[in-house]
This record gives sequence, C-alpha cells and structure tokens, in this order.
Amino acid sequence: MSFLRDQEVEIRKPPRFMPGERVRAMRHIKNDGTYPGTPIGANLVRKGEEGYVRDVGTFLQQFYIYAVEWIDRGAVVGMRARELRSVQEGHCPQRRDSAMKVMIRRTGAGLSAYVPKKDLEEPIIKIENKDLWGGAVTLKNGWRIALPDLPRDTRLPITVEAKRIFIED
Repeated sequence: MSFLRDQEVEIRKPPRFMPGERVRAMRHIKNDGTYPGTPIGANLVRKGEEGYVRDVGTFLQQFYIYAVEWIDRGAVVGMRARELRSVQEGHCPQRRDSAMKVMIRRTGAGLSAYVPKKDLEEPIIKIENKDLWGGAVTLKNGWRIALPDLPRDTRLPITVEAKRIFIED
C-alpha cells in the first residue's frame, strides 16, 4: 500500500544525495503546475538525463526535495530521491544507501572521526553547524561527511550512520 510508504519520515536519515553530486533521472518528470513558465503536463526532464544536485530542501518536514540542475536544459527542477540515481564513479546500484558508520569522539586536539570500515581516523577541521549535528564536517584528509541530526547535548564518543559527500570537479 503506497499510502504507508509515504508516511515514512525521510528526513530522519541523512539526504541520499548531496550538493554537487551527479544524478540521473529514473523517470520522465512533467510539470505538475509548480514549475513557472511551462504548461502543466509539459516534460521537464526525460528519463536517463543527467544533472547535478544544486541544493537539498525539505517538503512538509517529511521528505527531501533535491534541486537538480539539468545542464542541457538550463533548468533547475525539484525532485524526490525515488526519481533519481547517483552517477558517481564507483557507485554500485545494488548498494543504494552509501551510509557508513562513523565514530565521533573528543581528543586532546579537538574532535576526531573514525571510520571503522576504512580503518581511518582523522581530525575534524571544519564544522558546518555550530552544534555539530545535522550538518557536514570536513576531515583533515579532505573528506566531507554529512552527520545525522541529533540533539545538541548528545554525549561523545558516539557511533552514527553518516554519509560521505562527493563533489565532482
């Protein structure tokens, strides 16, 4: 029953795509009346076209809406995650969720992130949100990681599901 599927609060998890990520449309997208200057029912995006995520927003405090810039068309169209697939190098379609476990802890030199799967520990050199949670952090090796939205007073150390942010040049 699709009604139950739509009740899932998507924003409790990190966004599936990040700004700068290259994506492909998985279905035709027609104007539902929200795209200005184009007749209702007109094609905005065709299945298979590729674009770049420009921004990530939310709708009804429940779903992520990805503003995707379709370079060939010179248009930005808001789309849901189920309408997109990543085109990033090394992406495996069978593994849709690229989330990974990351341990955040406080050290004598500041905050540190440990990724067990890569046996990688790096100092956190930049924090997007002053409260740490719900934004991205930059590690000393250049990795950007999106952290989940947790309460401000969350105690460290803690292991969370996070997502590495890839920015294509």
